[in-house]
Amino acid sequence: MASIDELIHDLHNGDEKSRAFAAEDIAFEGVPEGIKILIDQLKLERSRFVKEVIVNCLKGLKGREVVEKIIPLLSSEDAFIRNSGIEILSMQGEIATEFMRKLLGDHDKDIRKFALDILFQLKTLHTADLIAEALNDPDINNLITAVEYLGHMEDTNYTPRVNELFMRSDNILLRCTCLEALAFIGDEESIRYVNKMYPNYENISILEQYSFLKFVARKGSDIHLGLIISLIKDKGQIMHKEIINAIEGILNRNPRKMLSSDLLNALSYYLQTDISNINKYEILILMGHYQNQDIYPILIQYVGNEHILIRMGAVEGLGLYGNNKALQVLLEMQDKESNQDLLETIDKSIARLHKQMR
Repeated sequence: MASIDELIHDLHNGDEKSRAFAAEDIAFEGVPEGIKILIDQLKLERSRFVKEVIVNCLKGLKGREVVEKIIPLLSSEDAFIRNSGIEILSMQGEIATEFMRKLLGDHDKDIRKFALDILFQLKTLHTADLIAEALNDPDINNLITAVEYLGHMEDTNYTPRVNELFMRSDNILLRCTCLEALAFIGDEESIRYVNKMYPNYENISILEQYSFLKFVARKGSDIHLGLIISLIKDKGQIMHKEIINAIEGILNRNPRKMLSSDLLNALSYYLQTDISNINKYEILILMGHYQNQDIYPILIQYVGNEHILIRMGAVEGLGLYGNNKALQVLLEMQDKESNQDLLETIDKSIARLHKQMR
């Protein structure tokens, strides 16, 4: 192994491979002042390849010294160095957590934001409590970030605080973030607040509609179906996935044998619009789970559709619906179809129908 002086010399060598190997050896050998040497070189290094090697070396080092010396990089004007500092600190575990607490009080809002990003990635024992401190941050973007992270972490300890922010904020982006966080951490009070905020479709701003649907997908009930039906008619072409997820979420949480006529009519209309074939596939399968008499002819209608994915949805829906009359239709399809995936779906639906007949 080369001497320390030789390694340091190679770190400043004109050949980038030599610099990269020297950085790895400095980290591996635990060279005294090695952390400072690598950080100093990172600041000066012009080769992206060598910079990435140095960052990977620093990621592999652990301890208080690493944290203390990396934190100043968060103030760098170089975006690569700032982001690398966040990555390195995010791998330091509990040791970094105590330092992040101090950074949350920094006068620079960007530093406070970086501390939140690091805490979210650390996910140590006290992470959520520290992130929650930013619910009082004077910067709206940091406040939004804190709400978003608490939602992703599904930490319900701060649900009442997020409920409060949702109700009193006049910032649409913050309300949207609260809605999406409450989709994961919301309680009964959250549902009451959302219903109070949006008593009808007209009260939901365009920006909030996506977030509202994400909340409803996880927390909504039958009371929201009227709003969703209104959205299908007005915004169904641009929010199809969110609308379908919201309907499925409500129906899964509130089992029934029959769909309401309003909802069935809305879904039937939806199938006739220009939404994607995958969404039509999902709707046809969804219909197959319910026993309305009007569903069977709808499924039969789409069995002959020109698009394979739609035919597949209708076939799967027929198997779920359970009308024995569909057996002959599926057997005739079996003789005509050549697509292997569709043939497998037909086989499964036929088997399901035979099982129901026993």
